Amino acid sequence: MQQPRLFLIHKLISQYASALHAPRYPRIPTVSSQIQQQQESHHLAFSRYLTQAASTKHDGQKPNKTQQKITLIAQNQTMSVTTLDEAQKLAKRRDLHLLRLNQTDAKTGRAIFRLVTAAEMLADDRDAKGAAKSSAEKGKKAEKSLTIGARITEHDLASRLKNIIKWLNKQHEVRILIQGNSSGADDGNAERIVKSIEATIKEPNVIGKIVQKRQKGGFIKFSIIPVATASTTASTASPPNVSPL
Repeated sequence: MQQPRLFLIHKLISQYASALHAPRYPRIPTVSSQIQQQQESHHLAFSRYLTQAASTKHDGQKPNKTQQKITLIAQNQTMSVTTLDEAQKLAKRRDLHLLRLNQTDAKTGRAIFRLVTAAEMLADDRDAKGAAKSSAEKGKKAEKSLTIGARITEHDLASRLKNIIKWLNKQHEVRILIQGNSSGADDGNAERIVKSIEATIKEPNVIGKIVQKRQKGGFIKFSIIPVATASTTASTASPPNVSPL
């Protein structure tokens, strides 16, 4: 009687020990939880795609040239930061010109522009001169300045050419500024004006010589120096026929 009881106790102890050492398996997710996880994964992937697409579109856009920031120097030497488009509008309202300087802002690297008048556009950057001057330089006559629009009429251009002839025969140096559109639309007209001036100072007699010719944006600037051996009779000569602009 005692022996079967011991056997039963031993069997129960063995079963209990086996239950303690049995491995525990993870909980198997239900079908609804799997679907929810898949939906969350899809939403996350789509959000990443939209973020990457927006970033790529932003990087691919080029900044508008007229919206670029510049440093603008006013006529009273005050400096301000604005856009190129706003600076162009300001110059137009004040009947001024926008001149880009050959330097940039040291801190920001922005381009520097200055508001100038037509007379200032004619001014040249000159090197410092020595104190001693030759007698020829001392006796040099005052310079004359002439501004010509690229769309000037044939009649008005003929009048300007007569002034050039008169000044050169009086041994005045003449500074010329031809104003055109900065977009380049008036380049052809401006070049025809230059050729008309060249023909005027060479025919029928050479009365002047074009020097320091330079072009920047929609402007052409140059000087005409008088020729000392020019015939005085050229002052009464009429300018050559000018081709219509």
